[in-house]
Amino acid sequence: MDNERKKSKISESQENGSDFETAIASTGYGKFNFLLLLIAFPCCTSSVFETTSMSLILPSAECILNLSLVDKGILNAVTYAGMISSAILWGFLSDVLGRKKLLVYGYLLDGVVNILCGFSQSFIPIMIFKFFGGFISCGPFAVLMAYLSELHGLKYRSRVMLSTGIFFSLGNIILPSLAWLIIPNSIFNIKLIGNHYELHTFQTFLVVCSLPSIISGLAVMCLPESPKFLMSRGNNSDAMKIFIKIHRMNNGNDAVYPIKNLINERMKEVKLIENINTRPMSKLFHGIRNGLSQMTVMLKPPHLKNACIAYTIQFCILFGLNTFRLWVVQLFAIIKEYEVEYAHEMESMDANLCKMIEYKVNKTEHILSGSDENFNRTCEPNLDGEMFFNSMLISIIQLIAYLMASFVINAIGNKNLLIFGLMISGSCAISLYWAKNSITTLLLSGGYISIASLSSTTLVGSVVSLFPTSTRTMTVSLLMMFGRLGAVIGNLIFPTLLSLGCFPPFSVISFTAFVCSVVCWLIPKTTKKPLQ
Repeated sequence: MDNERKKSKISESQENGSDFETAIASTGYGKFNFLLLLIAFPCCTSSVFETTSMSLILPSAECILNLSLVDKGILNAVTYAGMISSAILWGFLSDVLGRKKLLVYGYLLDGVVNILCGFSQSFIPIMIFKFFGGFISCGPFAVLMAYLSELHGLKYRSRVMLSTGIFFSLGNIILPSLAWLIIPNSIFNIKLIGNHYELHTFQTFLVVCSLPSIISGLAVMCLPESPKFLMSRGNNSDAMKIFIKIHRMNNGNDAVYPIKNLINERMKEVKLIENINTRPMSKLFHGIRNGLSQMTVMLKPPHLKNACIAYTIQFCILFGLNTFRLWVVQLFAIIKEYEVEYAHEMESMDANLCKMIEYKVNKTEHILSGSDENFNRTCEPNLDGEMFFNSMLISIIQLIAYLMASFVINAIGNKNLLIFGLMISGSCAISLYWAKNSITTLLLSGGYISIASLSSTTLVGSVVSLFPTSTRTMTVSLLMMFGRLGAVIGNLIFPTLLSLGCFPPFSVISFTAFVCSVVCWLIPKTTKKPLQ
């Protein structure tokens, strides 16, 4: 019955031209889509490595880099600050100049910057390179989400968005696994230039973290431009060639693509691009100008309301998620440090997470207030592999959550998943206040991070369906900009909240999750909604 309806729709559209949804659905699902997802995996992994790698080195680097709790917060936040500063720029360039080119250049540049960060020897240059890493990586992430949605039909789009969540989860498993392998192992202390230049294990780890970006940039070269983007530019001939190529990959070289003509989606703004000088700087100038004109679409109903709702939710989700997620390794390091310090005392049996945090805050203040000699004598880098193992277990929990959600997303719907998921994650966050050991902390942390992360991915999938092609990447860029703004603010105030006591940080994170849950009632339903 579905096949007959599909054939009928195709035949009816031949005379006036087929729309994008009909054209992409007619390509089928097969080898091309599997190749696309295969390449998307290192792309997603590179984003995880960019934003999370710094949090894994802090316990081992704090003595070598002389880091305070505030310094750690800055290093966690600076990548997101870089992302915020470039969000609008990447959105303009992608929506005007195309998806593929920015993916290739963005990932390769990000890889180079991460290598330079790994070779840095002090706090300031590491902070600078992490900022530029965030500045560059913001674009490929937003472009990737739009690119994947524009190369899949309506039937598979929601599941593909969740597949990226699975890839992010796998990246979150691989990253602490690499840290577990490299950072505690002295064999990765590498001396260069006649032993005058040393790469500590955490620096070697940062260099290795550049590999997914470099692999991604090279792999994307094998993929086509987005046919949806080409249709929106009025370039139907090239779009048709891509549809035919995808159809042949999925159905065999002898298969005949049933679509003969494409509907004209040419926009008025495209005429400016077609008539401009072909020089790169001229294209860039006009691209930014046209991007600004396209932004006015978001200032009109219903896009303005939907954008404000989505930005508020993303700010609140990532305020809590990317604050707690980047501090969870430090929390496990604090637990381990306390247990080792009081290993032979009954006090360690009755201590909860709050008491352990209070101990670490007081100890850090004591060390940093002393002389350099006293600091070097009392500060011991934490190279215990258990904190990386716990982080890996949290990522496994997150992966399981994504796998379960992929089977029920269409039945439950994006909106319901957001509402009830954020309620559960908020409950997990506030429950950490009463955690007494690593196991309890692990389970509650895994629950909060997994469900909050799933909610953020679900929101991105909803936004993709709420906005037209001409502003889609820019909208996702702005969405992530607001989320990253929340992450920056959260990571900067989290050390201060810790110094005030245990209840403030966990209650604030929990409160933001509950606020998100309430605001999610205002989101329009987007499950199985065609792209505009």
